[in-house]
Amino acid sequence: MKSNKEIYSEIRKLVSKVERSSPCLSNSGLSYSFYTKLKCLEIMQKYTLQRIQECFDTAKEERKNSIHLRDMGKLLDESVAFFEACLNAFYSFLQIIAKVTPYFYDREKLSEPIPDRDFGSQIDHFKKKPDVDDKYSNYLTNNIEWYKDFVDNRHAITHNVSAFLGFGKEEVEFIDMPEGRIDFFKTGKPTKELEKYILTNWDSLFKFLDFYAEHFSSCEVFVDKEAEAKELWKILRKHTSE
Repeated sequence: MKSNKEIYSEIRKLVSKVERSSPCLSNSGLSYSFYTKLKCLEIMQKYTLQRIQECFDTAKEERKNSIHLRDMGKLLDESVAFFEACLNAFYSFLQIIAKVTPYFYDREKLSEPIPDRDFGSQIDHFKKKPDVDDKYSNYLTNNIEWYKDFVDNRHAITHNVSAFLGFGKEEVEFIDMPEGRIDFFKTGKPTKELEKYILTNWDSLFKFLDFYAEHFSSCEVFVDKEAEAKELWKILRKHTSE
């Protein structure tokens, strides 16, 4: 089994390959963005896991000694902040994948363009059009169910409410928000173990990246020459007018 480091190395080579093939992307910093966004995700994961462990240990001490520790409020606030940052780093990283993917297909043979601005829209596109790439479509149909769950929580926490953390017997939990929303008046709201949620999504991400790197590693990179020419013309005009 490949290590995450090996998977990362393979897929970064793939991103670099696309970047070098396109004049418009050659100075875009795409490969660097891929690196920094994944590194940000790794850092935010680390901080989130550290803070929630501190939260749990503090809560345990409070219960044991029947006291209220002043650090708890700060730790909870930081846990929520890091968790939200972790979700957004995860989401942002996958948008780089969405940007790269269309370059592995000949645009002239496609009935409609592959979305490149949103990973979720790209998933839906391949599911609806399996004829574009049946193997990749099949993988997205059967192995990417974790993404919807992740997006529902990310969108709810980023756009609608905050993350709501609580304490189970042995772990910090958060209120799950299926369909990207929460019913405040509903009792018995579903919860998930936060540490397990973060680590499971991390593992799922690298399983996807492993498949992605293997699937596209031998593919030709296609450049939309007309679009590239227009973009280069814009760049040229900008520099000549300065």
